[in-house]
Amino acid sequence: MREKLTKYLKELSTNQNIGRQYLVEEYSMQDGHVYTDPLMEDSHEVVKGLIHKYKNRALIKVSYHCAAHCRFCTRIRQIGTDDGTLTDADIDSIINYLIAHPEIDDVILSGGDPFYTPHITEVLLSKLKDIESVKVLRIGTRLPVQSPVSFASKPILRLLELVKQVASEKPFFILIHIEHPDELTPEVLSLFKTLRQQHVTLLSQTVFLKGINDHVEPLFQLFRTLYHNGVVPYYLYHCDKVAGLENFVVPLEAEIEIATELHRRLSGIACPAFVIDVHNGYGKLPVPLAYFTADSTTAKDIEGNIITL
Repeated sequence: MREKLTKYLKELSTNQNIGRQYLVEEYSMQDGHVYTDPLMEDSHEVVKGLIHKYKNRALIKVSYHCAAHCRFCTRIRQIGTDDGTLTDADIDSIINYLIAHPEIDDVILSGGDPFYTPHITEVLLSKLKDIESVKVLRIGTRLPVQSPVSFASKPILRLLELVKQVASEKPFFILIHIEHPDELTPEVLSLFKTLRQQHVTLLSQTVFLKGINDHVEPLFQLFRTLYHNGVVPYYLYHCDKVAGLENFVVPLEAEIEIATELHRRLSGIACPAFVIDVHNGYGKLPVPLAYFTADSTTAKDIEGNIITL
């Protein structure tokens, strides 16, 4: 995956906590099991762009394009290519599948970044909103911390008007991926206020990253600041076992210590759920904190399968 930054990020990339997320580094590959598609998305792609892995919810990959390329991306095998860009025919196939499967009541738009391709997302959303069986909509994005100025562009402003309309009728969540408090610049915090005016609920997702946020203090500051600015910390992830991401993986034992201390110091709403999205299994598993003694080498996923962590 080639290196890609926005003008906004280029100005911030001298900050190591931001630069290391995007700038290519040379390092030795580590031993151990790694995968290209650990979350089994390819095997659950029922029509182009639509992942139906869980019975009552589905994920739509709007495209494989983002404003910037995160070095720790789970979809590193795809990001930056044109292969995933949805056409009108692809969107119609997705809509027809969702109508034919009314058990799907929760749909998340991902990618790539749905806000980076606002025209495609607008077409999708304009059709999704009319499916009666779809009760909840979500958009996952990093654009607010990669290019906050983009949200003043006409295509995104038009998309936000549609989001506001849909959010007045159905629960609508925007999940913003943020790794470090240094990303919460005045421009980003100001944008949060704008997004909150769209009647949506703002959530955040964060990945433990070695050398960036693998200490208590930065994560404490991150989640507290998000909470104070109307963003609810949702998930704190163990880094996925993807080939090429090995240098970012934090030992699970260290993560448990950090997550336990965060639980002690933060308000319940400000403390995200610490989870592992298990490879070749089903579901985000909550990781036991240090309050209890537990075997951290194996677990059961939500289907009852035994998974080696």
